[in-house]
Amino acid sequence: MRLSVGLSLLAAAAASAATIRIPAKRQEAAPASKVLIGGPGQIIVADFDGTSFDLKAKNSLPGTSPSWMAFKEPNTIYAVDENGKDLRIFKYNAAKNEIKLDKSAVGSAGVVHLEFSTDQTRLVAGSYIDGKIDVWDIANSTLRLIKSVTSDGELGPNKARQDQPRIHQVVRDPSGRYFAANDLGTDTVLLLDSAADSYAITTRVRVKNAGCGPRHGVFVPSADGTKATHYVLVCELLNRLEVFEVTYADDGIQFAEVQSLSTFGNTPHNATSALAGAIAISDNSKDIYVSNRLTGTAPAPDSIAHFRVAAPEGSACGSDSKDGSGSGAVLEFAGLVSSAGGVPRMFSLSTDGGLLFSTNQNSGLGLLALERNKATGELTERPVASVEVADFGEAGFGPQFVQQIT
Repeated sequence: MRLSVGLSLLAAAAASAATIRIPAKRQEAAPASKVLIGGPGQIIVADFDGTSFDLKAKNSLPGTSPSWMAFKEPNTIYAVDENGKDLRIFKYNAAKNEIKLDKSAVGSAGVVHLEFSTDQTRLVAGSYIDGKIDVWDIANSTLRLIKSVTSDGELGPNKARQDQPRIHQVVRDPSGRYFAANDLGTDTVLLLDSAADSYAITTRVRVKNAGCGPRHGVFVPSADGTKATHYVLVCELLNRLEVFEVTYADDGIQFAEVQSLSTFGNTPHNATSALAGAIAISDNSKDIYVSNRLTGTAPAPDSIAHFRVAAPEGSACGSDSKDGSGSGAVLEFAGLVSSAGGVPRMFSLSTDGGLLFSTNQNSGLGLLALERNKATGELTERPVASVEVADFGEAGFGPQFVQQIT
């Protein structure tokens, strides 16, 4: 299905009979970008031409939930199944618009996130159901589970949501050696050292706000990009951003909490229902975006918030401020825009940074592209392209994942 903006035809002025007509050279359209989409029971690749999405290739596996994927060039898709234990590999054929299952293997249950090692020979997975971190050997097209690391520790105070360890994400630091695993159940961030394939837990960082529910995070890289200066963590249950200063030593990586602020800024929301979701950082490390779900402020929809990163000399950001105000703040709330639907579970920035692709699971626009000002980081609220949730399935079964792959 294609949803596009109609193009106007330009009429050429008639030339005189004596004039020699030289045909104008036709400008070829730029090739469409490819966008990978995941949702209940289906994996889709869409063409995106800047004004519309065309859902071209689809693979359907009823009962599965590929809520997170990782793409390895030129054509390999690794997909979780949030409803089961299988990690699956698919091969994408762009010429034939086909996505075919290649192989699968059993790991921990309810994996919801995947992260490559720097050389893409390892794939690190976070299991929400089992509270484990799986490490897979994916070198030479293999799919072999080499280690499972179990999270433990004191549970958070939210008895309904923090009933056991629940790993929601594992993210690689800029050095490529360390991984941060966010455990929603224990209010901790586990720091793992991948040296010599050990993936051993070196530190457990407890978030000061009890019951916050760590979900996703991003590292803010140093000026030379070889290490991180800060780690910004989204806490789902309390709708907070927790900012940690990052230091490196011979025995590992350390976090020190320096700031905490609302994912809504000063915008009203229903704290009993709202659940913060995804986070992304721009390539220039100046802007961070967070999705706010189930905000409870009907008829207004959910939102995507924008934060600016302070950038003192020598690093991408830095401060010892513990609140969201004042000149020393690491993050400053810049504003928010509508997500154009309900439950924006995940979003990502385009490869050139000029767009933000987003999903909505429950209602409204299931897939959309928002224009992003690269200089200011501001998002344009009106989508440049979109597809309704109903075009993917029933309400509540819209897309959960989106990422540009070419």
